[in-house]
Amino acid sequence: MIDHVFISVSNPERSFDFLLEALKPLGWKEFGRFSSGGPGTEVDAWGIDDGSDSIWLRRRASGSIEGIYLGIAANTTEEVDTTYAAALAAGGNDDGAPGPRPQFAEGYYAASFTDFDGNQFEIVNKSWAPKR
Repeated sequence: MIDHVFISVSNPERSFDFLLEALKPLGWKEFGRFSSGGPGTEVDAWGIDDGSDSIWLRRRASGSIEGIYLGIAANTTEEVDTTYAAALAAGGNDDGAPGPRPQFAEGYYAASFTDFDGNQFEIVNKSWAPKR
């Protein structure tokens, strides 16, 4: 299970809007926009959550090639399909169409997409995993 993860991106506002739309079918929503410098300083962390796990975006340092691959659980194969479609409609790039992935395990169904910075996201339903 994911508690939280930080992703460094070139344009946090754009990536924030993208992830809000892409992950909406899974119940993710805006958690908050915060400044580590305290009140009156520039926002430097944009957060979304699903009620228990959170993803935080921050501005990528100039010249950095940081990135991430993040697997996010879905309760059904339909959620995998819907989330993948939402991600592409929001401007994401295909990194693996929805379907079974028997090379990983029987009952493993997933789809993958990338964001504007090449970060990779896999939406996965494992038939044996408990529903969230």
